[in-house]
Amino acid sequence: MFNAVAPRYDFLNGLLSAGIDKYWRKIAVNELEPLSKGVFLDVATGTADIALEISSRAPSPARIVGVDFSTTMLELGKDKVKAKNKQAEIQLFPGAAEHLPLKDDSFDGAISAFGARNFANLNQGISEIHRVLKPGGKIVILDFSFPQNGFLQWLYRLYFGNILPIMGRWISGHKNAYSYLPDSVEGFPKGEDFTSILIENGFESTSFRMLTFGITSVYVGLKHA
Repeated sequence: MFNAVAPRYDFLNGLLSAGIDKYWRKIAVNELEPLSKGVFLDVATGTADIALEISSRAPSPARIVGVDFSTTMLELGKDKVKAKNKQAEIQLFPGAAEHLPLKDDSFDGAISAFGARNFANLNQGISEIHRVLKPGGKIVILDFSFPQNGFLQWLYRLYFGNILPIMGRWISGHKNAYSYLPDSVEGFPKGEDFTSILIENGFESTSFRMLTFGITSVYVGLKHA
């Protein structure tokens, strides 16, 4: 499905989130600070928005590796990287979170934005990220959660369950586009349930905060130094 919707993926994300997805990504990248002279991993990089955001914000050239299982997404990401003349800083490779084709203790920070829900095995994906981080390295996960306010939660479920799948299907031309999203968000661990998974896989000093009334949450943890 991701290969099929890839050509319209960036447009759909912006439209269906009313453009606020860019704000969420900026907040997530903030959590990776400091960015100077670091080596960073973007898991489920998609079309490389996060990788490009890191590169644009780093005060000195950073090295960023992005991995994704969708080859079509990666090709679009490579085009964007080339258009920004960032080939020396950003390398994109095919790969799944559960089997990262990377060496142990290689990265200062790792991030996944709206990708962890799609890990085939969440625990294995988080464990792999822990493996490739350097001691003291930071993990940042950005993903959907649920508003705490009852009325906002009702609106959120209405939009995610009924409106968003129809719009996604209409714009992308793919009959299943975004129809998986409500179930994937419903089943994804949130809040302390997710920080518990980070802890189970070796991370410490974990925390999370909700963004935009709880529509999304950003989770942070450190690998023991």
